[in-house]
Amino acid sequence: MSAPWKIVITGCGTSHGNPPWGWPQHWSEDPRDHRRRSGALLLGPAGETILIDTGPDLMHQMRDPFKTWDGVSYPADCITRCDGVLITHDHADHSHGLNELRHLNRLMKGREIPVYAHPGHLNEVMRMYPYCFEDPTKAYKMATPALRATELEDSRTVTIGGAPITSFAMSHGPYGRVTGLRCGDLAYCTDCKHIPEASVDYLQGLEVLVLNMLREQEHVSHFNWAEASAVIERLAPKHTVLVHMGHEVRYADWEQRLPAGVTMAVDGYTSTFSIEGPTWP
Repeated sequence: MSAPWKIVITGCGTSHGNPPWGWPQHWSEDPRDHRRRSGALLLGPAGETILIDTGPDLMHQMRDPFKTWDGVSYPADCITRCDGVLITHDHADHSHGLNELRHLNRLMKGREIPVYAHPGHLNEVMRMYPYCFEDPTKAYKMATPALRATELEDSRTVTIGGAPITSFAMSHGPYGRVTGLRCGDLAYCTDCKHIPEASVDYLQGLEVLVLNMLREQEHVSHFNWAEASAVIERLAPKHTVLVHMGHEVRYADWEQRLPAGVTMAVDGYTSTFSIEGPTWP
């Protein structure tokens, strides 16, 4: 059996960031409610590093992934390697930190970084950031990112940094498609409003399910608590980690009400998983 991998939730907040400024009545002094925009890392036992999404807080997430840095001394846990980036969709809070990847190129002596996404999302990211996908040698010399666009095909397993990754379709409500990810006995599902029946097979037998849960009240494009609960009950993963919470969700209020096997993430939350498990042709 291979050594376990880690998933690190580098950001578990919404597109606005939590808590929002300008509304003193919504502020929280609980550090667990201070959430960066959505993002995660898959870390292998030999230093393998895979990014999930590149939101506008990416520089902070790479410098302090576990949120343990004191803000003064050298951040010893910073990220200095990237074997690939998985983009779940092209919304700003999931893709607008792409330019920050240039520092990882620099740390890796100019080596290019493959960026994987569904063709529609990949085309949109390339339209927004064309300079990031030019000739890698030229790009690095010009101090811009050296990235290689790579299409993800649903239901096909690709290997990134030694880890098998399978992508599948989910619905973001009126905003269209978002990509779900399966790696061994872990699945990562963010910004989801509905899971198509054709994708349920990719979510069976999970040790860890990372699932979005915006708030108590219903929302047009994200699971609320009732919807997330229904998904958890149906899929029956051994452990569920809730992410993408809004400022309405106070950690202290939810800590005792969550059922066994369900955890609300904080930035820096870490869990282990095995990359051994089902793969698809």
